[in-house]
Amino acid sequence: MTYDFHGSWDSITGENSPLYKDLNSNAFLKDFAMNYWKSNGAPAEKLVVGFPTYGNTFTLQNPSEHGLGAPASGPGSAGPYTQEAGELAYFEICTLLNSGATQVWDAPQDVPYAYKGNEWVGYDNIKSFNIKVCWGVWLC
Repeated sequence: MTYDFHGSWDSITGENSPLYKDLNSNAFLKDFAMNYWKSNGAPAEKLVVGFPTYGNTFTLQNPSEHGLGAPASGPGSAGPYTQEAGELAYFEICTLLNSGATQVWDAPQDVPYAYKGNEWVGYDNIKSFNIKVCWGVWLC
């Protein structure tokens, strides 16, 4: 499983499915996990990189602190369709983005996140999926 690296169980915001680790984290991430298995003898053709089509959400303690590692007070609000606090389906994230949420590209981890008010979500989009596909199969 190469997602759910961060979620509402954390006390600070973090990306759901980062490709690389950020400078403030020692978390095991896609790049580390896949290389770990390969270096310990797992055949590369049997390894599969997971691609989540949902995002993990947080409620920010202070809306003016909205970056990675911002203090969180728990899961974000449940979406109208998934009805699960702490998670939004990609189409629910699109609704949030279309409602004026600020989108941020997290260059060190090659994934986006977005925030609006005290809501924060780490997710994948077309750009991050393309980067992960190219990373995984070395085609691009």
